[in-house]
Amino acid sequence: MCRHTRRTACVLTSVLLTSGAAHGQDCWRPDVLSPVSAGIASPSFVLTSQVDAALGYVPPFRAGERARTVASVSGGVRIAPVELRANWGWIVDASEGGGVVNGPGDVRLGTVVTLARPGAFDLTAGWEVKLPNAADEGELGTDETDVTLGVTAGWARGPLSARLGAGLAILGNPLRFANQDDVPVARASLAWDRGPFRVVGEASADLPTSRNPARIEGDVALRFGTRWFGLVHGGGGFVPAAADAHVGLAVGFASALPNRGSGV
Repeated sequence: MCRHTRRTACVLTSVLLTSGAAHGQDCWRPDVLSPVSAGIASPSFVLTSQVDAALGYVPPFRAGERARTVASVSGGVRIAPVELRANWGWIVDASEGGGVVNGPGDVRLGTVVTLARPGAFDLTAGWEVKLPNAADEGELGTDETDVTLGVTAGWARGPLSARLGAGLAILGNPLRFANQDDVPVARASLAWDRGPFRVVGEASADLPTSRNPARIEGDVALRFGTRWFGLVHGGGGFVPAAADAHVGLAVGFASALPNRGSGV
């Protein structure tokens, strides 16, 4: 029983973490740092605190670069085949034109459903909603509700695993009333496990539209630990609107949910 619980915690440690330091988390797809194992049936939870920083980042619908730091907390619950997630943070932006601005970030909620597991492969579908908590003033947010829908396909064999994902982000336009921008998004990752360590290389792309330029980034992350865990990651962008460089640190705790007695 202890071994099963430990394995559950290891698999679910980073269910909310993603490498996007500036643009928030992808709650519509399984976390590439912690793919869900077909052998895990126990309901589980994870709590995480993290700090991410990015230089030269340009948010959607904006033109000016800024250095953005985000301190955030995350929580998630998995009751197979469904994962439920939530994330919220405090944003600090520093730019030449606007000085230093800080305030609460947007609340992000998401759900991922595993649709099938044929052999070493799996297929998921998910959604994410970004609530308009961050203020439009100071460009911390857009004061718009955004929705992202997407699907992913994963593969795992031995210490190696890979995942591809594609989706559509429906972004409210803060510059025009009752207007939106539909942004195609793509994600790819390759991971390697060794005991309590997991190394992940990831690429993310938000494709260009008539209202927003492309944002394409790469990232390398190292997670270490099982029930209690830590995470470090860093990377940078390949196009002007993406962050020139980003880094992040996180600590968290994950475990199986308590079992209810048979008489309850």
